[in-house]
Amino acid sequence: MATPSTTSQPTLKVMRLYKPRLCIEKSYRREFALSNMLLLPDSFGNIYLGETFSSYISVINQFACDLNQVGLTAKLQTPTTRSDLSDKRLLRGGTTPPMNPMPVLPAGSNLDMAVEFELNEVGVHTLRVGVSYVDPVTSEPKSLRKFYRFQVLNPLTITLKHVLIQDESFVEAKVQNITQIPLHADSILFLPSPPFKAQELAPPKQSSNLIFPDDAVQSTFKVTADHLDMSLGTLNLGRLEVKWKSAMGESGSMQTPPVIRKVGSVKEAVVTVLLPTPVHAHVGQPFLASVVIQNNGTRAMHLQLQLRRDLMLGILCSSVSHQNVGFVQGNSTLTVDVEFLPLVAGLQQIQGVFVVEMETQVEFAMEKKVFVLVK
Repeated sequence: MATPSTTSQPTLKVMRLYKPRLCIEKSYRREFALSNMLLLPDSFGNIYLGETFSSYISVINQFACDLNQVGLTAKLQTPTTRSDLSDKRLLRGGTTPPMNPMPVLPAGSNLDMAVEFELNEVGVHTLRVGVSYVDPVTSEPKSLRKFYRFQVLNPLTITLKHVLIQDESFVEAKVQNITQIPLHADSILFLPSPPFKAQELAPPKQSSNLIFPDDAVQSTFKVTADHLDMSLGTLNLGRLEVKWKSAMGESGSMQTPPVIRKVGSVKEAVVTVLLPTPVHAHVGQPFLASVVIQNNGTRAMHLQLQLRRDLMLGILCSSVSHQNVGFVQGNSTLTVDVEFLPLVAGLQQIQGVFVVEMETQVEFAMEKKVFVLVK
C-alpha cells in the first residue's frame, strides 16, 4: 500500500442541487446540431430570496490508505446570522445518512451530506464547509476549510399602497418580476392580522398566472374588522404573501413587512349629520335630519348631544339643544333625529353640533361640513 504525501488533503466537492433550467437563446444560429435547451447545474447560478438553497457536499478519500476520524460540517452565513446545517437527505427521499464523523473512511470512499436552507435575506451568503481527519502519515489531527460565496437576489419588487375610504382600509399591491426568467405566480394573498379579515376585490381573470421579466400584476384587498381599538396609535393590518414557481418547478415565497394603519388622528367619538335625500329646505319650514354618533373606541361612553345655537348661522336647531343620549357601546353607533329651522335663503352650513363625554367632559365637534340649499 502506497504511502501518501504529507502535503495531500482529501478532495472536497460541493454542488448546488436544483432542477435544470430552460436556456433562453439570444441567437438562432447554431454550429452544432445538439440543443442545450436543458442546462444542468454546473454552478450556484442565480439564487433568489424565498427559495430553498440545497447543496450536495462530499469529501473523498483519494489516498491509497484508510483515513481515520473523518468529519464533515457545513454552516451557512447570511448577512446577519450563521446557522449550522444538518444532513437532509431523508427529507429528499434518500437513504439514512452515514455516521459523521466516520471512524474509518476506506481508500476511494467518500463521506457526503445534503443540506438545505430557506433564504430569507438579500445579500452575500457564504457556505462554510469544514473537513476534519487524522493525517495518515503523522497521525496528527488535520482540518480543511473552504468558503463558497454566492449572492441572494430579490426576484420581485412588491409595492403596497394603503388607502382609507370612509374609514375602511384598502391595500393595493403591485408585484413585478425583476428576474431574467418567467415566474408562475401560484398565489398572491393578503394575510390579515387578527381581528382583521381580507377580501380580494375583482381578482383578475387570467388564463395564465405567468409573469414575464419586467412585467407586473396588481391586486386590491379590502381589509375589515368587526371591532377595532381606535385608542391605539397604529393598527397592524397584515402582510402580503407571494408564492411562485420557476419554469422547471423551483418554488419560492416572499412576505412583505406589515401594512400599518395610523389611527392617531382618529377620534374616539365622531358626530356627523345626515340629510334626507332629497332635502327640501325652505325659509321658515323645519326639516328633519339624522345625527349619527359613532364610538370608535372599545369602552362604553356616556355621551350628551349638544346643539349650540350661538354657533349656528342661517340654520338653527329647533329641537332640544342638549340631549343625554346615554351610554354608547364601543365600536357602535347611535342615531338621533334632530329638527332644524332655516332662517336665511341660499347655501347654508349646519354648525354647532357637538357630543360631550359626561365623565371626562371631553367634547367632540362635528368635523365633516354639511351644506343645505335653502329656498
